[in-house]
Amino acid sequence: MRDEATSKKVVRNTLFNYLAVFSTTLINLVAMPIIIHGLGDARFGIYVTIMSVVGYVALLDMGIGTSLTKFVAEYEAKKDFQRLNEIFSTAFILYIGLGLLGGFLLIAFSDVFIQRIFQIPQELWGEAHYVFWISAASLFSGLTLGIFANILGGIQRHDIWRTISIVTSFISAVGGIILVLIGYKLVAYTLFLTLTSILGFLVQMVYAKRLLPEVHLVPRHFKIRELKAIVNFTFAIFVNQLAVRNMGSLDRLIVGIFLPIRNVTLYSIGLTLVMFCFKIPSAAALAFTPAASELHAKNRMDAIQELVLRGMKYTGLFAIPIFTVLGILAKDVLYLWMGEGYDSSAVILQLLMIGYFWLVLSSSGMTVMVGIGKPYINSLYALAQIGLCTALTLLMIHLRGLFGAAMGSGLAFAVGGIIYIFHSSHIFGIPVSRLLSPPMLLKSLLLVVPGGVLFVVHHSMPSRDLLVLLIECTTYGFLYAFIVLRYLIDDYDIEKISGVLPPVRYLSFLRRSSPFTGDGPR
Repeated sequence: MRDEATSKKVVRNTLFNYLAVFSTTLINLVAMPIIIHGLGDARFGIYVTIMSVVGYVALLDMGIGTSLTKFVAEYEAKKDFQRLNEIFSTAFILYIGLGLLGGFLLIAFSDVFIQRIFQIPQELWGEAHYVFWISAASLFSGLTLGIFANILGGIQRHDIWRTISIVTSFISAVGGIILVLIGYKLVAYTLFLTLTSILGFLVQMVYAKRLLPEVHLVPRHFKIRELKAIVNFTFAIFVNQLAVRNMGSLDRLIVGIFLPIRNVTLYSIGLTLVMFCFKIPSAAALAFTPAASELHAKNRMDAIQELVLRGMKYTGLFAIPIFTVLGILAKDVLYLWMGEGYDSSAVILQLLMIGYFWLVLSSSGMTVMVGIGKPYINSLYALAQIGLCTALTLLMIHLRGLFGAAMGSGLAFAVGGIIYIFHSSHIFGIPVSRLLSPPMLLKSLLLVVPGGVLFVVHHSMPSRDLLVLLIECTTYGFLYAFIVLRYLIDDYDIEKISGVLPPVRYLSFLRRSSPFTGDGPR
């Protein structure tokens, strides 16, 4: 298994990343309206706001996990298991210390957040305190036991890692629904989610040891040399993770500070669907960091360029139908999903989509940049985007209220994503003529046609009937799939994907020449 071709590992990992992101997001989408109605808008707003705070404290990770994924991939490829164990042990000990620090910070400052910063009703202060305490334990377990997911990622076994995450998400959702339906509230719900996540981490540990038996589960080393290697690599990753954490969390924190806590729930509903649109296509890029590290170690820059281009191609092809359908049917989808009273969440969804689409297209370049050892490029953009997003969100929330927060965030992400795509392509040595070749642009314009048809049909015959919406979406899907298979898929795509999913080869009869050429990252 360790000697598989890089391309096969990338395809397999990409498919499982897609499966996991789609499955877990779908599970959460199904559970979310039940949880919100069971807990109430205020309690759910408290939960989301506190989780946003926890997410920022979790930045104490400082990029160690991503760095460990890269180092595991590198040292496993070189069969240097002594160095692998030294860096793993050093990272584990760091995590223990950082986990204790993070838990202490959450508990120590809980009163400040609950009583002074966020607009939380006084009668819910007690529950909010318990959520902070439970979240402190969750943070510690996530930082320490979560390290084993990085081992699975480093040896490019996303299939196992993602399967565990799917099962864990399912148990969390079903258990959470049962709890709120029988009358339990916020504290019990948060405690159950924490215990379930710990169980998932323990299963990851078992599989990591089984697949990489050379690694020592108990830390045995704390090497200054490895600490320096981690620190030199992790600072840039930390800044990048700060930018990722900024996606949605900053918006909600600002909303929670300046508007009543119920607005956090309204914002989160729209944001959840946007993150669904973002996570599914960008999941392809998650497999690119270890693959790029392997190709970079082999000095195959041509294959890295192809990895970036095809990453943009695949993420774009997946993103367009998801963003298009949800953007056009936003109000109807929100009505069927949440019920009456959430039209404002549909507007938030549409405003945020503008920026998140460009983030999807830039995701492959960002992960490959980390894989080739240049995360500081991402860091520069991350810092600029954090500043821009903060400034625009603060400005627009004062001018336009709840919708202004979405406007500011969406515009910041759109500007940052577009600039990054062109700059990173230059760093990878990809000429603009290849990035924006006329054949590619002309064929890509065909993808707008199904969206235009859906828009005209839906607005000429508006309906909130689920069956009618499914027929419209199915018609759109068939038309979109035909255009993709006919004009945008090439021999390389068919060959590599059919290596993991054999039935795909039978779709080749629909294919014509593609604007993407090259042998690809083998």
